[in-house]
Amino acid sequence: MPREREDLFRESNSLEKEKIIVLAFEGNDTEEIYFDEFKSSEIFDDALIFLHLLKRPKTDTNSAPNHVFKKLKKEAKDEYNFKDTDELWMIIDTDRWKNIPDIISECKKQSNMFVAVSNPCFEFWLLLHIKDIADYDENELALILNNAKVSNKKNYVDSKITEILGSYNKSNPKPELFLPTIDFAIEQAKKLDTNEDEFPQKLGSHVYKVVEKLKKH
Repeated sequence: MPREREDLFRESNSLEKEKIIVLAFEGNDTEEIYFDEFKSSEIFDDALIFLHLLKRPKTDTNSAPNHVFKKLKKEAKDEYNFKDTDELWMIIDTDRWKNIPDIISECKKQSNMFVAVSNPCFEFWLLLHIKDIADYDENELALILNNAKVSNKKNYVDSKITEILGSYNKSNPKPELFLPTIDFAIEQAKKLDTNEDEFPQKLGSHVYKVVEKLKKH
């Protein structure tokens, strides 16, 4: 039998909250660390929102979107009696998985499940915080979209972040270097989202859609 949503609020001493937003991640480190820091920052609107992060155990290496979808639905939507105003978001990428349209279709069958896709990867969302994408020419943008491996531990987008910051580690992304310019990232992501597609067909990130819901205005 599903638990009452108030149980979740009560456990976190946040009975006054009006909305639950649950996030599930494809990645094991970067996204979780970023949003965990976001949740603790002054940017986060904690007056009405309770943000719950579904954290995948390090032993769970199945990051395919259909697995993330099942996990999100089972551990969040099926566990609590959510209101229609509550939201459950999947944060996924296009660089490895090709069945994202199917996942979006499954989410649409639910009343409050959504997907925030980055193309090619979540690191592109981070890059939007620290670099004016308009400075890149078409060739450079194509390389970013392709996001090829440049070393055992880094893809092309990782290397662009490293160029700007001097270093970058997926397991320790240092969100404090990105969060101060989150409005700039949102602005750039919106400019790239000109066709308002369900997920970015070209270079882009829809992470801004959930971030706007979470941040103070």
